[in-house]
Amino acid sequence: MTALLELRNLKTHFKRDKIDIPAVDGVDLTINKGETVALVGESGSGKSITSLSIMRLIPSPPGKIVDGAILFNGNDLVNLTEDDMCKIRGNDISMIFQEPMTSLNPVLTVGEQIIEVLMYHQKLSRAASINKAVEMLEMVGFSRAKALINEYPHRLSGGMRQRVMIAIAMSCNPKLLIADEPTTALDVTIQAQILDLMKELSVKYDTSILIITHDLGVVSEVADKVVVMYCGQVVEEALVDDLFDEPLHPYTIGLMGSIPSLEGETDRLQSIEGTVPPPEHFPIGCRFAPRCPHAFDRCRAEAPKLVEVAGRRKVRCFLHSDKEATV
Repeated sequence: MTALLELRNLKTHFKRDKIDIPAVDGVDLTINKGETVALVGESGSGKSITSLSIMRLIPSPPGKIVDGAILFNGNDLVNLTEDDMCKIRGNDISMIFQEPMTSLNPVLTVGEQIIEVLMYHQKLSRAASINKAVEMLEMVGFSRAKALINEYPHRLSGGMRQRVMIAIAMSCNPKLLIADEPTTALDVTIQAQILDLMKELSVKYDTSILIITHDLGVVSEVADKVVVMYCGQVVEEALVDDLFDEPLHPYTIGLMGSIPSLEGETDRLQSIEGTVPPPEHFPIGCRFAPRCPHAFDRCRAEAPKLVEVAGRRKVRCFLHSDKEATV
């Protein structure tokens, strides 16, 4: 498969009180053309900062990409000027943000927000942009698309706003779509519709997708590959079936154990003790060690490296690193 996006040792730090805080700390990630990759982990694990780094939308100051490469079609986005990035954002790489109400402009109609993207990136005339906007809204399931282009975002439901965001994101046929918690705060029925829509669009346009979520149900529905993050680092990477069949990292095992099951009876759902520490207080050694039921002395003193296991998955854990070669 051909790589569309490669993150190599990506490090994004934030400066606070003259201290560098490593929000993303050495992330490696590959997304192939036409592939859907899920980036999972608890809040505070660095998922959204990774996506904003790819888009070059880290607020500076206080944030900055301090090391690594973001290779998109072989070009390093880290080295591009802001003008060059503006040509890529919304055109080659689009993003659906976590909360559509704060992402859509409240003083512009739905139609104007799609038309603006088409006229800027595709250089279409206004008449052609209007026709394309109606077409995109019909594509994401709106039966009254011609009337909807004159509506303002506040008049739409959460699911409708999310579909508008997808229409805007897909309007220029991007090569990569980044979806940050696209189904958060939506009811289950609307969640299913949004996920089905994203899968259909991925196939129709051969678009690669990076979906950021903490919902493993969403992962099982849409992903080809899963990357698990904890404390700014990748702790496990595997094909979706491999991960669900046999999670390797204790953190991934804990996440899987917290999923409710319809089989059998249980008095209490499993949980992972403790919380994700803030970046300024990442522990020495393995960052999951304070919460890990399998931690031993080495875990608290030495940081494990990401190792390749069985040739097609990776894990950052001493339970596996002594058996395999580091990557």
